[in-house]
Amino acid sequence: MLAFPEHRRSPPDVRQIRPGMGASARLVRQLERRCFSAGLKMTDLRRVLLHGILEAGDGATALEIWKNLTGMVDGYVPSHGSLQRNLNLMVELGVLRRDVGADRVWRYGLPPDALRTTGDMPIVRILEAGTGRRSPCDLPEVATFLRRLAVERGLDIRSAAITVRPVPKAPV
Repeated sequence: MLAFPEHRRSPPDVRQIRPGMGASARLVRQLERRCFSAGLKMTDLRRVLLHGILEAGDGATALEIWKNLTGMVDGYVPSHGSLQRNLNLMVELGVLRRDVGADRVWRYGLPPDALRTTGDMPIVRILEAGTGRRSPCDLPEVATFLRRLAVERGLDIRSAAITVRPVPKAPV
C-alpha cells in the first residue's frame, strides 16, 4: 500500500521575517499596489518575495534574492522553482524588469517608475555588519551629503547602504 504524507510544508508568511530584517513596509505596499493593478493576486509567498527583491537591491539574480530570503525568513523558504516562476510572472506583467548581461545571467530590478519616493531624497539604510540587521536612516544630513555627491559626480542615487560595526570599548 502506498503511503502519502499528510503533512505539507506551509508557505512562507510575512510574520516569519526576522525582526529588523525585511524591506520598508511603505515600499512593499507600493509594490503590492503595482502587482494588484497588473492583475496579480497577492499571496503570502509573493509578499515575502517582494521583501526579498527590495532587500537584494537592483540587479540581483534569482539566486541572490533566494539567499537574501534564506537569511531573512525563519522557517520555510520558497523553493528555487517557486521563486523563478513568480519572478517570470512579475516580469511578464511589468511589475519587475529583467536584464540579461554579457555573462548571460538574468538580473532583476524595479522599473524606473515602480517606486515613487517623496521628493528626491534617496532611500538610505544602515546595515549592522555583525548581525545583518538593516534599519532606515532618516538623518537629513546624510541625504544632503548624498545629493551633493550625486551632483558633483553626475550620479543618480536611488538608494544607499551604510555598513556599521560596533566600536570595541577601551579597557579602563
